[in-house]
Amino acid sequence: MRFLEPGSPERALMWMTALEQCVGSVRRGAVRRIRWVRVDPADADVSGILVSAHEGDLVGDVRMLRRLDVPELDPAVDLPPDFVALDEAEALLWAERGMGARRDRWVNRAVEGWTMLCELRGHS
Repeated sequence: MRFLEPGSPERALMWMTALEQCVGSVRRGAVRRIRWVRVDPADADVSGILVSAHEGDLVGDVRMLRRLDVPELDPAVDLPPDFVALDEAEALLWAERGMGARRDRWVNRAVEGWTMLCELRGHS
């Protein structure tokens, strides 16, 4: 599995490239869903870097979750609210402390993990 190299997440955000990370899965009845965090410096609706958490149905193969090595999360825990950071360091820190992201697991369109995350969500 490939993720961004250390130091690359900050540089990617400086270059206005969104980052994402799968932080886990939840079960809602018989349906398995995934949760991910997005850090987007190019969101036109905010002045700053938008950090947001998302949840969607797992469309891809559950075996891909094992490859990503993500935990099963408590479905009773709500998604954290969106946050607008003033700079790259604050955005990544908020994603890690407030949303469960890990510094070594960020992906963008340039690495294999992005494709896997898109497949899990059913996005191309």
